Amino acid sequence: MLAGFVVLVGNPWVNEELTLALSGSESAFRFANVVLSYPSWHVDVDRAGSFLFWFANLRTVVFVLLAVAGLSRVSRWVSDAAGGAGLFVATVGLTTLSAVAAGLASSVVGVALLDTRAALPYIIPGQSEEFFLSQLSSSAMFGVLFGSVLGAVVALQRRKPVNRERRTNAPKSLW
Repeated sequence: MLAGFVVLVGNPWVNEELTLALSGSESAFRFANVVLSYPSWHVDVDRAGSFLFWFANLRTVVFVLLAVAGLSRVSRWVSDAAGGAGLFVATVGLTTLSAVAAGLASSVVGVALLDTRAALPYIIPGQSEEFFLSQLSSSAMFGVLFGSVLGAVVALQRRKPVNRERRTNAPKSLW
């Protein structure tokens, strides 16, 4: 589900249309814009610019790798006694942690290795702290929102059927 979301919504052509559709809306659709634009990836360096191309692609790849590696183990980490609530909390937490780690790691790599002239619209020289804080907040917001949806789906899938007792010895007929 995670990889499908990233491939579909992170698609540069779909993402461009979604960004245009939600750009006129203010705070009501801000959360939707973050959830839909966070896992963006790009295929053309010239169109996106070198900084955004490398930054967004690195962030998306690191997020998917961390989230898939962690989410595949969540069901083993959470005991059956914790139930769906424990699974929900673990999924939200792991998704948020993966998003924050990916956002900060790609920010560090972007600031340290990429040309500052290419990053000029995104990072103002001498104010890289604001860029890191912005990435931290958008990563955490995406992680919590997307993790909540993912956690709800995972928790509902784990629901066990009602335990119905079956008779093993049917009563014998008197006739």
